Parts: sequence; structure tokens; C-alpha cells
Amino acid sequence: MKNKQKLFIVSCVYAILICANTLSAKTEQYSFDVFLWGLKVGELVYSIKKESNQYDISGILRSKGFARVVTKYKFVAQTQGRLSKSKYYPSSYSEKSDTGRRKEEKSIVYHKMIPKITSAKAPKPHWAQPKSQKGTVDPMTAIHLVMGDRIEKALCTQKINLFDGARRIEIILSKINIQKNSAQCRGDYIRQDGYTDEEMKEGKIFPFTINYIKRNEIYAVESLEIKALRGRTKFTRR
Repeated sequence: MKNKQKLFIVSCVYAILICANTLSAKTEQYSFDVFLWGLKVGELVYSIKKESNQYDISGILRSKGFARVVTKYKFVAQTQGRLSKSKYYPSSYSEKSDTGRRKEEKSIVYHKMIPKITSAKAPKPHWAQPKSQKGTVDPMTAIHLVMGDRIEKALCTQKINLFDGARRIEIILSKINIQKNSAQCRGDYIRQDGYTDEEMKEGKIFPFTINYIKRNEIYAVESLEIKALRGRTKFTRR
């Protein structure tokens, strides 16, 4: 009888722990339409799951609307890592891209915050060296750090060092303007390493603007607009 009682108690505790873990897990969904010079050319959809001190982000960027007539592309990525004091530390990242003419796969694992790349594509001489990229984050983590919902005191404070396996980019947000039910941040997308001299001459700093709308105590990205080489690109929240 005692063994049965112990088994029953253990089963109850296990069930409570499972329920607690399920309740503590939080998943956020984000969907954006992508416009180039006012024409819809794609969509960005991603989700982030946070559980305890871990996070998992899955996302897809693909052509839509007018762009599908001209070219088709699809970019699928996933990252996992840990959270510590509101900071994100990726542990693994993988991506698959399909431009219609070329398919590629790439993965990154992090050891002591230093990325290690696995790819069938041979590195080019001008690419940034992975061993010099300690403390950088992957593309999906960077996307969420820029596009994710934020509380007021965390607005426009981001300084992100992104490494995609070849290029290093710094993203800095500043110049906050808060209204009653909205806010605006200005920032710069800065090419740092991994580019050719010609690419750096084409452009090094690309300014962008993020518009937020206030929902209760949370500021949600309503749109992001950046002056890119191909033209003015805008991400609009659905």
C-alpha cells in the first residue's frame, strides 16, 4: 500500500511539473508584409517560444505579390539559445535558402559565444573570420531583437552585433520619440566586416525608422522602413 501511495504522489508531482512547464512556455507570433517602393514583394513570418531560460525562434522570409512574377525566393531559419537578464545568447542556428536558381544550407553552433560555421559553400577571402565574432548573434535572433514587442524602458536601446556566417553587421537604435499611444525609433544598419571594397563603396550605413503602437503596456512594431540599395523597403505588421 505504501508503495502505491508513493507512486501516486510521485505521479501527481510529475503531472503538476508538466503542467507548470506547459504554462510557463510562452509563444509569440509575428507577421509582416514586405514592400519595395510601395509594391508588395514578400512576407516575413516568425514565432518565438520562451520557456524558463531558453528560447527557440523559427521564421520564414519569402516572395509574395509582384515579386513572384519577377523572381521567387524562400529563406527558412531556426535558432535556439538561452536567455539571461533579458539578453539572448544563441547556441545553434540553421538556415535554408532557395532563390529558384540556387539552393543553400548553412548552420552555426556556438561554443563559448564563438560561432562555428558548417556550409557546403567555400568561404570567400573577404568574408569575416568566425573566430573573431565572439558575442555576435545569428540573423533570426537579430530579427527578433529589432522587430519584437518591447516595454517602454527597453525602447530604442538595442545595440546588436550580427554575424550571418560571412558578414558582420552592427545595428544601433537611438533617437526615441514617445507619444501617448505610439513611439518612433531611428537607427542605423552598419556594414562592418566581410564585404568587398566595392560593396563598402556602394554603401556602409543604412538608416532606418521603426514605428511602434502601444497596446496596454507593450509597444508593438507597426512598421520598419529602411533605405536599402534596391530602394526604400518597408515591413508592415499585419
